[in-house]
Amino acid sequence: MNSRHFYEELHVISSFREVANHSLYTPIPDSWYLALADIRGSTDAIRLGKYKEVNLAGASIIAALNNLFEKENMLPYLFGGDGSLIALPDEKIEAVKGTLAFCKDAVKKAYGLEMATGVVSMRSLREDGYEIKAARFRLSEIIDQTLFWGDGVTYAENLIKKENLLEDVEPVEADFSGLECRWNKVPSDKDEVAAYIIQAVGGTDEDQVNSYEQCFEEIEKIYGTEDEYHPIREEALNMSLNPLQLSAEWKLRTQPSSLTKKVKHAALMAFQYATGVYLMKFNKQTSATNWGDYKPDLVRHADYQKFGDGLRFVAAGTIQQRMDFTHFLDQQFKAGKIAYGVHSSFAAMVTCYVKNYQSNHIHFVDGTDGGYAKASQELKARRKQLGM
Repeated sequence: MNSRHFYEELHVISSFREVANHSLYTPIPDSWYLALADIRGSTDAIRLGKYKEVNLAGASIIAALNNLFEKENMLPYLFGGDGSLIALPDEKIEAVKGTLAFCKDAVKKAYGLEMATGVVSMRSLREDGYEIKAARFRLSEIIDQTLFWGDGVTYAENLIKKENLLEDVEPVEADFSGLECRWNKVPSDKDEVAAYIIQAVGGTDEDQVNSYEQCFEEIEKIYGTEDEYHPIREEALNMSLNPLQLSAEWKLRTQPSSLTKKVKHAALMAFQYATGVYLMKFNKQTSATNWGDYKPDLVRHADYQKFGDGLRFVAAGTIQQRMDFTHFLDQQFKAGKIAYGVHSSFAAMVTCYVKNYQSNHIHFVDGTDGGYAKASQELKARRKQLGM
């Protein structure tokens, strides 16, 4: 496979049930790199009510690096709530490092959060005995989501937490254009929204596939179809005009901070709120955008289920459904087949990266009050119990 066209030539998966089929994944080229970010102390920050800030910080490198490369298609990414991973071709690597250094500084100045960042080469990752493969999951005719198979994902995430891989790197100002957080919380239409992270452990790839297949069967048995547990509903999407909710985007998007930037971005957000509400309510069409499509596309492009060294998804459901599924997961954990984490809240939240308002936009979904970050803490504790 030509490494320059690696992403375009990946196998495209049309059904999410297929994500556990490891034979559909292709090794990321040796010449490529992984860029990563992870919020240190995210659990404490969330306890202080900074879950929007944690999600925006985690998504910041996705927007910054996609804007740096200016490609029509999204770079291969994995959003994890309190951090992200992006696979990159062997291009502009020094600029990538500088952009990550800027993101780290911007997150610190905007939110007071510490963010670990780093760049890891696929060649060195394989030399250390780890692997990552990728495939594409089709959300729509416009947007594909990247899926990652392999223990290299967790290894690379742990590596940047332990080592300062970008020490003495000079920051290069990042472009956060398109990174938005302007929707109110989306309450569950049932009891709650639960964020799950499930990792098959031990055994061969085939053993792990079987473990994931059992999980999918149980999800369908308990939660039903994807449409039944999808946490985002078009009728529940409402734009926010609450300054406290909008301040998270405003603080990050105006870095490096200046009065002029702050005033201009506040005015832009107010204008876009007023026009957006009107255009979407009355399904207006402008020269570039059919605004009646935006909310339906947002639901279609919701990044609420993904695969990256494990199954990660956010589900709207009842308390009983969570208890039933957690009981199944606990049985699998005691059998040594999986490690898992789960965290429930009353609503979902959406962080957006918009390349253009007509279809080319992706929406990162997490549970409020912790979501993936708190589920990740449970996962780590269970991995430790398994000696991992």
